[in-house]
Amino acid sequence: MLRPAGLLLAIAAIHAQPPCANCHPREAERHAATNHANTLRRPATSAFARNLPDAPLGEARGGFLLTYRQTGDTLTIRAARGKAEAEGRIEWILGAGDQGETPLVNIAGRWLEHRISFYTKPQRYDLTLGHQPGISRSPEHALGIPQSESTIRQCLACHGERPPGLTCGNCHANTSNHPAQPTRKPALEQCAECHRLTPPGKADDPLNIRFQPLRLVKSACYTKGQITCTTCHPPHANALRANPTFYREKCRQCHQSTHATEPRDCLPCHMPKSSPAPYLEFTDHHIRRNQGK
Repeated sequence: MLRPAGLLLAIAAIHAQPPCANCHPREAERHAATNHANTLRRPATSAFARNLPDAPLGEARGGFLLTYRQTGDTLTIRAARGKAEAEGRIEWILGAGDQGETPLVNIAGRWLEHRISFYTKPQRYDLTLGHQPGISRSPEHALGIPQSESTIRQCLACHGERPPGLTCGNCHANTSNHPAQPTRKPALEQCAECHRLTPPGKADDPLNIRFQPLRLVKSACYTKGQITCTTCHPPHANALRANPTFYREKCRQCHQSTHATEPRDCLPCHMPKSSPAPYLEFTDHHIRRNQGK
């Protein structure tokens, strides 16, 4: 098994790149402010650490108590219940904070997805998605669910590392031998490397709404109109969620009917939002006809 330092060095090779900002300052500046550029962070810069209360976080009544202590860029975490206790280190936190942040816990070279996440909209700590409520069976289980080396590699490959977050080399091929092919793959396939075309579980799981490419390929706009992710999303900026006019104009490029030219937001009817889990909300990228509204 690779120890944490060895694993992170291996992942770092994926993201090695030249100083692209020297020639592309506008794109680099815009990208630096995006969620993509901030998908991985050290605890010291995280909302997870910044909002921790003075008292421990607890499981269900009578469960383990989780105590956090910050030292530089690292959080030490201790789970204790009576004489049963375990300790680990939080060195990385996944998530840009748009919806939430989830720590990775290291215990003697083993990686765990932490049991607790910080959710942005309600500004509260609660169970990480997929973790079961109640009292953990052991102090180690109270710290999180163990992850395989291959899973951690995939997590860090998508969330980025050294520097934290996604960089130019994640989407642009052969940046060490520039000029080169602008992207490694077509836009949707490129985005799907992290945002997924294949769900990790059952095909009818309501949580699959969070996988935008998986949902988009079900749409006639994709099968007949051949739209892709970058048709509507500027590649070096965040999604313009607060600007319905921007997306209405995108729709009007193909849909010139009277209905499409009405001064209203197309998305609530044709790409409705859904909340498949507490505190989380996603736009359904399966674009389809109005379902009865």
